Amino acid sequence: MYYPGEIRTPGLELILILLRVVYFAGMLFLIAGLGVALQAPAVITGVVAGIAAWMLLSSGLFEVTTYRCPNCGHLKRTVKNFGSYRCSSCGQESYIQGM
Repeated sequence: MYYPGEIRTPGLELILILLRVVYFAGMLFLIAGLGVALQAPAVITGVVAGIAAWMLLSSGLFEVTTYRCPNCGHLKRTVKNFGSYRCSSCGQESYIQGM
C-alpha cells in the first residue's frame, strides 16, 4: 500500500529535483520578463531575478529527507515538511517536520 509523502522510487525523487529546477528557471524568466516589460536595466533585473530564484531554491521546496518512525524506527525517504505521515511498517501516524 502506498502512503502519502513516501518516496518509494528513485524516479519520484528525480521528478521532485527536476520540479525544483523548473521552479528556479520559471522564477528567473518571470522576473526577467517583468524587467523587460518595465524597461528596467538588464543588470538590475538579472541580479533581482537571480536573488529571488536562489531564495526560492534554497527555501527547501520539495526537499527530500530521511524520516525515522518514532514508534518502530523504520527509515523512509519522504518530502520534508509534508505534513502527516503514516508509517508503512507499524501504521502510526506522525508529523514530518524540518530536520
